[in-house]
Amino acid sequence: MPAAAIPENEQQRLDALNELGILYTPLEDRFDRITRTLCRMFYMPIAYVSLIDKETQWIKSIQGLDLIDSPRNTSICAHTLLVDECIICEDLTQDERFKDNPFVTSGLKVRFYAGFALKSRGQNIGTLCMVDDKPREFSKEDVATMRDLTSWAQTEINLTQLSEVQIQLITELDQAQREAKIDGLSGLWNQGAIKEVLKRAHHRHLITQKPYSLMMVDIDNFKAINDTHGHPFGDQIITAIAEDLRKTLRPTDAVGRYGGDEFLIILENCPYQRAQELSQRILAHNQGLTFISKGEKVTCTISIGIASTDHIEIDSPESLLEYADQSLYQAKESGRNCAKG
Repeated sequence: MPAAAIPENEQQRLDALNELGILYTPLEDRFDRITRTLCRMFYMPIAYVSLIDKETQWIKSIQGLDLIDSPRNTSICAHTLLVDECIICEDLTQDERFKDNPFVTSGLKVRFYAGFALKSRGQNIGTLCMVDDKPREFSKEDVATMRDLTSWAQTEINLTQLSEVQIQLITELDQAQREAKIDGLSGLWNQGAIKEVLKRAHHRHLITQKPYSLMMVDIDNFKAINDTHGHPFGDQIITAIAEDLRKTLRPTDAVGRYGGDEFLIILENCPYQRAQELSQRILAHNQGLTFISKGEKVTCTISIGIASTDHIEIDSPESLLEYADQSLYQAKESGRNCAKG
């Protein structure tokens, strides 16, 4: 299988990619909206947004498949870096570049591929793609529609909305360290990373004197759910609630998986009153989540603990975190499915 050639402008391309500050960062709903739209419009089983680093293809959003990254040397999308706009292959088995690619010969056994280049500073830094496990035709009208959706993705790529402290954290780490900061199940920051974001957010608060808030979010009765329905079902709930939190929060808010069934949310430039309002929005959004286990409908609620620097006196990020944890305990004691702070 021939790996894609390295572009002549590889260093400029990598510089443009790294400048964005979104490589090796958690999944974001603003990109999920695009990939969901792709799947609906084209009745496609898999769609994704990827960013391609020196050795790794990092998935920023994906529908229809559980994948965070893959090696660049086996990536079909790596070939898209070499063209100006797109590669459309109606049957990959008939293309010399791809017919013995592992994604074609085994596993997914991909047959159709449509990949459009995403650019920053004029450099190809990633792709917006659709794949299918059967050959498909792709018309001129389909290409025109895909161009419009690529333009949407292009706008989101270049309107980086992560908070400054999250961008600082990412830019200071090398590739291996960045990958180690993401929770494999939820696609959020892992515990170590979200605690580092908290430390930096607190330091920024001391400089700017702008309030910030924390939310500790816990899945109610999760142990009983695991014991009754099994751990794979519990994992589905964690993944769904993580995705729901990303949809509800602002792009600048940081959210991480803090424990097995617990999430920590960091809300910069967010006073207590606004955090309270947001907690009610999260609770209302969560009410719409239902799960099916062996034909049985399972409802899963959450509890939230709030702590804000303009609501209590604190001397460290650890003390604010402790207060949020105490507030979460109060929410549990008050009957669950509520927020306290």
